[in-house]
Amino acid sequence: MAKRENPNLIPKKFRNLGKTFTENITNEKNPYFLPFPKGVSFYGKEKDEEVILVVRSHWIKYLPFVAVSLLILFFPLLFALLDPTLSENTVLFLAFFIPCLTLSLSVIVYAFIKWFYNVNIITDKRIIDLDFTSIASHSLSEARLEKIEDITHKQLGLVGSLFDVGTVYFQTAGATAEIEFNTITKPRIIQDILYDLLDSKKKGEI
Repeated sequence: MAKRENPNLIPKKFRNLGKTFTENITNEKNPYFLPFPKGVSFYGKEKDEEVILVVRSHWIKYLPFVAVSLLILFFPLLFALLDPTLSENTVLFLAFFIPCLTLSLSVIVYAFIKWFYNVNIITDKRIIDLDFTSIASHSLSEARLEKIEDITHKQLGLVGSLFDVGTVYFQTAGATAEIEFNTITKPRIIQDILYDLLDSKKKGEI
């Protein structure tokens, strides 16, 4: 059964952008693809600026963090197998296991924070790529819609085809020549949404 569109999701300002935009923006709502989210703000956001879409990286980007976390947890078990005295001595085993568990959980927490704060934002005025590099630093790239000259997308091989994951590239006329939305879900749909926005921007509809 086809998924029914929710007309209340789209503000009146954007309902005249055509059926393609409506279908794409209401296609799905999940932690990686949030259309018209409530209460989202960012530094420099204009008073009349509307956030249309917030996109986060797909979980497959963070599989290496999960692998490292599991590997750290495996160390105490490996040493217990190699040295039976370690498994027989509960205090010694816990003294080795607890630091490994703490480090493993720290890796998972860092991966979650990195996923949560690495966001790509599309508004009716600009695109924004916010990269969280560490707890103490981040980088932000943005471009006004009227400065975008070309939009392309590339899927990530077999994995990208299976999970519909890829990267969207924006060529701009601004100081930042190229902006990327990396390892995101539904790259083709996001490309189509941007084309609809650019077309409406040129026509003065938004």
